[in-house]
Amino acid sequence: MRYRFQSWVVAFVTWATVALLLQGLVAAQDDGAVSSPAAGREFVTAIAPRTPPKIEANRSGRALWIASVAALGVANIADARSSWSKDEANHVLAGAGGTFGAKGAAIKGGINAAWIVGQMFALRKNHAYRSTAIVNFAAASIFGALAYRNRSIPAPPSGLR
Repeated sequence: MRYRFQSWVVAFVTWATVALLLQGLVAAQDDGAVSSPAAGREFVTAIAPRTPPKIEANRSGRALWIASVAALGVANIADARSSWSKDEANHVLAGAGGTFGAKGAAIKGGINAAWIVGQMFALRKNHAYRSTAIVNFAAASIFGALAYRNRSIPAPPSGLR
């Protein structure tokens, strides 16, 4: 008999996934850049002194974001490890015999890598490191809770079913 998720767990994970995707879309947008007409720029450059532009690196929260990426990776690994060779309710991640294995781990790792690479591209333009780190820590806590729950699920008996 396969273990089935409770309906509230499926609803919560679905909601969290949608929230993470929306946050990624919001972070990818420019941070309220206002375009000025060309005539205005010409006027400003005509009266402004010729000084080199100040380049201010907005790295506030970058170390926190890096830590959150590490936490997300560790939580995903813990979730995959706790599910290994156990019945998998998600048919996309289920391998041969309906258990979680190399196929599920590869899919899970690919999704996690795509998520992190997407954040890297989004954070080039909008330096919202702290808000992205909060989302990553929230996702890591969800995966950590799932890994903890998976530890209590017994492995199926060995042999043919």
